Amino acid sequence: MTISNSEHELFKSLVEASPTPAAIYVGADIEISAANDLMLNFWGKDASVIGKPIAEALPVPSSQHLVELVRQVYTSGTTYHAREEKTDLLIDHQIRSFYFSITIKAIKNGAGVPTGIIHTQTDITELVLARQKIAETEEHLAFALSSAGIGTWDLAPLNNTIKWDARCRELFGFAKDGNVTYQEVLNCIHPDDESFVRKAVEKAITPGNEGHYDIRYRTVSQDHQQIRWLHCKGKAYFNEKKIAYRFAGTAQDISEEVKTRTREQRLLCLVEHNVDHMSVADMEGNLIYINDAGKKILGIDPDMDITTLSANDFYTPSELKRVQENLIRQIHERTGWQGVIRLMNRITKEEIPCQVNYILIKDVETGKVIGRGATARDLRPEIKAKAELQRLGMIVDISEDFINYCDISGNTIYLNDAGLKLIGMDKSRMSSSNLYDYHSEASVIAISDVIMPQLLSKGKWSGPLELVHQQTGEIIPIHKQLFIIREDITDTPIAIAGIARDLRPELKAGKVIDFKNTQLHIAIRELEFLANSVPVVVWTSNPRGQFDYINQRWYERSPISISKALGDGWTEILHPDDAARTRAAWHECLKTSDPFRIEFRMLDKYGDYRWWMVRAIALKDDNDNIIKWYGSNIDITDHKELERQKDNFLGVASHELKTPVTSIKAYAQVMEMMFRRAGDTKNAELLGKMDNQINRLNNLIGDLLEVTKINTGRLQFVISPFNFNQMVEDVIEEVQRTSLKHKIQKELRFEGEVTGDRERIFQVITNLLTNAIKYSPDASRIIIYTERNENEVQLCVQDFGIGIRRDQQDRIFEQFYRVSGSREHTFPGLGLGLYISSEIVKHLNGRIWVNSVEGKGSTFCFALPLQ
Repeated sequence: MTISNSEHELFKSLVEASPTPAAIYVGADIEISAANDLMLNFWGKDASVIGKPIAEALPVPSSQHLVELVRQVYTSGTTYHAREEKTDLLIDHQIRSFYFSITIKAIKNGAGVPTGIIHTQTDITELVLARQKIAETEEHLAFALSSAGIGTWDLAPLNNTIKWDARCRELFGFAKDGNVTYQEVLNCIHPDDESFVRKAVEKAITPGNEGHYDIRYRTVSQDHQQIRWLHCKGKAYFNEKKIAYRFAGTAQDISEEVKTRTREQRLLCLVEHNVDHMSVADMEGNLIYINDAGKKILGIDPDMDITTLSANDFYTPSELKRVQENLIRQIHERTGWQGVIRLMNRITKEEIPCQVNYILIKDVETGKVIGRGATARDLRPEIKAKAELQRLGMIVDISEDFINYCDISGNTIYLNDAGLKLIGMDKSRMSSSNLYDYHSEASVIAISDVIMPQLLSKGKWSGPLELVHQQTGEIIPIHKQLFIIREDITDTPIAIAGIARDLRPELKAGKVIDFKNTQLHIAIRELEFLANSVPVVVWTSNPRGQFDYINQRWYERSPISISKALGDGWTEILHPDDAARTRAAWHECLKTSDPFRIEFRMLDKYGDYRWWMVRAIALKDDNDNIIKWYGSNIDITDHKELERQKDNFLGVASHELKTPVTSIKAYAQVMEMMFRRAGDTKNAELLGKMDNQINRLNNLIGDLLEVTKINTGRLQFVISPFNFNQMVEDVIEEVQRTSLKHKIQKELRFEGEVTGDRERIFQVITNLLTNAIKYSPDASRIIIYTERNENEVQLCVQDFGIGIRRDQQDRIFEQFYRVSGSREHTFPGLGLGLYISSEIVKHLNGRIWVNSVEGKGSTFCFALPLQ
């Protein structure tokens, strides 16, 4: 069995109207039956290939794969679909790669045997390439952050979960895998900083504070108790309810920076607060005088009477014994005594090592020794400073930054290992080199003319310079900080210290990021151009349903700008009668992620309301989470007007036809009666048959009138309680009289009353029974059964007829829709009975559906609420 002429013309029309390349092949030789211009352009052929086998029409090797696929589908009947198939095409004498979404589907007859093939494909090259470019951009951005040692984090305040990259997990001491909660993060923060961090986070996610977050604090690894200093920067994002739904940012390890700064501060503190203790005591050790520095060291209140204190208050017993029995005896009358002793703070009992100079104080008149004077320097800062200097020196030696130290003339005193490696200098040459030897010519001029004057006046300088590799001559861009070292007493500049960072990795990463950003912006502009070139309004929405993009076609109709329409702004121009149901339908789709399809009216720029058909689908990630909504608006006002005119025509035509048909029926019945009385049974039977056809015509007119009433909202209902089973029995009795071939079996398990329109429900059941009889010509029985299902009464009619294909079942209740197939014209009718039945059930707040298997039969059911 082959494709009929009508079916061929239908498929050909569909192919020609397709917005994508499409073709139809028929026969075992895979002959090209139809192909639209888009497919011919793709093949590089004209219409002369139509009617030829595809292998002959497209002889090039690249088409052999298509020929094999088409033959496979024709043989097996199984549809072939490829979402992103890569194809290499010869364009302008060059091989270029394209990506297509391809569907090759068999056209089957009523017996399920393939009789032809329909082939469609969509060019998605730009979409695939754009997605690849975005993925590459994200990869390079992640690489740049990783190269800089920066981690990223993303906190969801609504459920207190946080996402990390590998660097952030390392900084906080977490494993590489597994979920991390906000509380676990707080547990990793140093106890002294936890409250501070909590307040900073709460401030960032509180509406009105702009969401900025910039903080430095310590973390403690749970595994190794390692303490790190982090610099975290981020920003909170708020939804329409002013609730922070996202809080994201970066984290950088600044432990070495903090340690370096801390050590510098300690060293500076030692220099700025180095004070001496001075005191005078009599020969018995009673205190006569002590300066403010001494009071502070020894824990003496400034207002206390010091004469009540003696040496016993400032030494431990063992140290007091050493001083009194040993050291005091060694004080020389002229040179005194110098050495280290351990004083004790009288309040804290702390022992304080001090460098002490003892001298004997003599009476000027008699020359007799009357007391002892002491100058003590607290050695604790010095001891501590020595330890810190040792650690600082170690850090300088192992630092990966370039660190140098030279005299005021630029002669090199010290270069750390990283510095020697960066400029390719042997350590043996270090002492004979000069600052100007390993900087570029431009940097030497800058150091001499600009930097040195600023160093001498301000003491420091920072900015970009260039080093020169001593072996290869390569120019190395750096960021350098220089400091002047001055002599403590005279404040004379004696040396220059510098630290530099190699900028090559940053510059390289910056170039890569700039390039990828440029490519991304180009791709975005191309996508925007494509969206603005289509003839319909195209829009996108975030997962919360807020519009974030509308193409330029919006301006052709809308009275408001795109900026005002974004978010929920578009709903402000909805027709008042459509606004509530439109918002409800949109919010329901946002919850279920089902496709959005609706018709509503919106105000246009001329002050009129126009009808729009709106469709949208959700783009989801691998976890079935919605990423984006993509939608389109099509103006269907003219279509609606045609529908209204059609309904008016049907209403007028069916109403006008009803009167003459009624008259013809009456005349036919009178004539039949006259012929029977005259004994002319042959002509009487012919008039009887004519009367049956008039009844069919009358039923068709009645259906058209019902459809007109439904479409114009004039379908009337009379609601009252009635016995449901009795009504079903009446329907069965009436329909059974019209069909002697089919036995209607009843299984009525529901008993009770139903409140509704008895005649309309009678009409629905009649339609279902007559349809079951009509579409099961080879069967001998129909089953009708009723039952109670919770708060509903449910009625089903089961037949054993031709059945309905699965792809047609969703449309079976549409107006004028008739099941297509090899037996389409075998069963007469306009396709209105199920539509009318569906509208009646919907008006009674019920539901109607069908379950069917092609070739085995169908079961039509409806349910009505009992209350």
